[in-house]
Amino acid sequence: MKSSSLYAVLLGGYLLLFNSSTVLAITLQQAKQQGLVGETNTGFIAAIKSSNNADVSRLINSVNSHRQETYQAISQSHDLSLSTVKQRAYHKAIEKTQAGHFYQNSHGSWQKK
Repeated sequence: MKSSSLYAVLLGGYLLLFNSSTVLAITLQQAKQQGLVGETNTGFIAAIKSSNNADVSRLINSVNSHRQETYQAISQSHDLSLSTVKQRAYHKAIEKTQAGHFYQNSHGSWQKK
């Protein structure tokens, strides 16, 4: 499968994730805008700072669970390693990260775009 097709599949998965997280008390977009979560260098999201916010924890768990399922499905259907799919998703997430939102660089340090 061409790289552009894989990215289209990943993009579709991300759009599904954005829509599915809206039933939570805080959306992924809101959490990113508030600097509560960011994109990790492993293709998932995480809290920027340690927090006891239950809504943010539920959001992180929900999004990451959906992403894991999506990554596994892409891995199996396109005969790619799971690590390759996660790495491509990470790079795509950085491209899509809006100004002012956080992401982890390849060394694991949080960066504000």
